[in-house]
Amino acid sequence: MSLKTRAQWLSWAEAELKSAATQQPRAEAEFLLAAALQSSRTRVLAFSSETVGQKEADAFVHFIEQKKAGKPVSYITGETDFCSLTLRSDERALAPRPETEELVEFCCKLFEKGADPAILDLCTGSGCIALALAAKFPRAQVTAVDISAQALSLAAENARITKLQEKVKFLQSNLFEQVSGRFDLIVSNPPYIPTAQLTGLSAEVQQEPRLALDGGEDGLVVIRQIVQLAGDYLNPRGVLAMEIGIAEAEAVCALFDANQWEGGVKKDFAGVERFVFARRKF
Repeated sequence: MSLKTRAQWLSWAEAELKSAATQQPRAEAEFLLAAALQSSRTRVLAFSSETVGQKEADAFVHFIEQKKAGKPVSYITGETDFCSLTLRSDERALAPRPETEELVEFCCKLFEKGADPAILDLCTGSGCIALALAAKFPRAQVTAVDISAQALSLAAENARITKLQEKVKFLQSNLFEQVSGRFDLIVSNPPYIPTAQLTGLSAEVQQEPRLALDGGEDGLVVIRQIVQLAGDYLNPRGVLAMEIGIAEAEAVCALFDANQWEGGVKKDFAGVERFVFARRKF
């Protein structure tokens, strides 16, 4: 190829990714070129007339081929930004989503600045939720749980990268099995996709850990367990906050005993009923 400038390479990559029907071909091309150049997306765009060296061009072409094959951008680059934190991202855990950033933002509104809540993050994966909350509330006591040893190894790396390793306790546990104590907030982005729908997911999502995606026959197997047990681990007036799947809000809300819980559903930026917040009445 006779491409030379960053702008030319971006145009080529955008066309390649469009042919592969990726969701955001231009943005993905920009992120991947920035990674190949070991620069920022902002600098890539600001100096788009600069030439790209052969080594960087070869890396970029390789990145684009990986993306066309369905590999998530954050797995290709090895990192992702989440709530102002730069985290490592790879096949050990689900790639953090923008919707989950919204879940964190909603959770932050539950407490005053400078608060010291006890927080439990179930199905922590990469540790993104636990670490974002620990960064927001430095005095909080945060426990992050996952059944996957691989996910926890990634979460621990992210704690070291963000220098929050003293702020978060990581625990391998099948939900509450190894958990003790009570919490002001239990937050979770659990697996919630019905098993039968997994094969219809995009190639990108199918490269992520099945354990983090598969919510059982109706998508609610893990969510149901969390709702059944969360009350035993919450302080009075404590909150359970969960991310849920599309069209699951009514079924999830029906799991709560109205005599013990109050709360409701919040929508994400796309207008999807994506989050359930339930507070213990006593």
